[in-house]
Amino acid sequence: MYSEKLLESIDKFKEEAYALNFDLAENPEISEKEFESSKKIVKLLKKHGIDAELNFCGFETAFFGHVIKKENAKANFAILVEYDALPDIGHGCGHSASCGISILSALALKDNEDEIDANIDIVGTPGEEDEGLKSPMADMGVFDKYDAVIMVHLTSGVNKPNAKLLALDTYEITFKGTPAHCAGAPWEGRSALDGLMLSIHAFDMMRKSLRPGAIVEGIVLNGGSAPGMIPEFAKAKYAFRARNYSEVKDEMMPWVKDILNGCAKATQTQYELETFGYTFRDMVYNQTGTDLIKEIMQDHNLEYEETDVADGSSDIGSISYRAPAFHPYISISKEEIPFHTKAVADFVKSDGSKDVIDKGATIILEFFGRLLENPEKIHKIREEFEKSIEEN
Repeated sequence: MYSEKLLESIDKFKEEAYALNFDLAENPEISEKEFESSKKIVKLLKKHGIDAELNFCGFETAFFGHVIKKENAKANFAILVEYDALPDIGHGCGHSASCGISILSALALKDNEDEIDANIDIVGTPGEEDEGLKSPMADMGVFDKYDAVIMVHLTSGVNKPNAKLLALDTYEITFKGTPAHCAGAPWEGRSALDGLMLSIHAFDMMRKSLRPGAIVEGIVLNGGSAPGMIPEFAKAKYAFRARNYSEVKDEMMPWVKDILNGCAKATQTQYELETFGYTFRDMVYNQTGTDLIKEIMQDHNLEYEETDVADGSSDIGSISYRAPAFHPYISISKEEIPFHTKAVADFVKSDGSKDVIDKGATIILEFFGRLLENPEKIHKIREEFEKSIEEN
């Protein structure tokens, strides 16, 4: 059986996966600056015979490797790897351990190369916490050939067999006014900060009329240079999320532009609205594959809950429009622990992360193993995916 042999290989490589996690956790690198992290990952893959190279798709810290490459294989799979950290916090989203899960899975699969009739690739995807480089990779057609793409993320509370994600667009909003001394000649000034603040209040009012699941949140990047001067420039970064991308693009953004136009007129300023990073699409949820992951979790006594609510965003959503994509979660604690916090960054440095890495790799290996043992499931996953894309 595929699954049994794959799981036996976990013990051969798990110490190296743990060590990689600890190394990344102690030496975090932020989005698209993962220069040393990506080199360490590729070095470990090459050590075990996986042909991997950096600078994939023109992104310096992205990588691509063939874990198993065979002619006329009956399936094409991909494992995703995330390894960026958060500014000031470190790996507060658990990406160092998620990386360890993906790498351990790849090494176990490589160890069973002769037994596996499939092409399996590993794709290093930087910048998930910022611009989201899976999205342009998806637009380039990188994932179009795969029957299934998977990675495992960390969570708290209960395990989840797959993710439901919100679509997301991020923008930088800049107001330009006329500078003046606020005591000497304030009548000559037009405050860019007033334009920005008025728009922030308008976004707050906008929230109450949005559809369920929609989120509007932002930060001020620049509010002026001195309290005695009417600011010439003010800048903010805002993220707009909804259950599907059409809500963001067709409902929220026209309203946002009306707000900015109105606030600019009210304060006699000008504004610019510029896209930041790439669109994160909502997740095309594949129930057939999700049911298989639920079966795996149940067989390994991993308590799970299938969520009905999309409560986050990730660039894997963009991949899910090009191939069947799966994003199960393994819990680090039965208690709810907020992510993007120091508590998670501390957890991935602890021995508790080892068990999470083992469990995550078990999910990926069992997923591929059971698909290869039951190729009709691959067909059903693909069939459901194609139907979902037509409906979208």
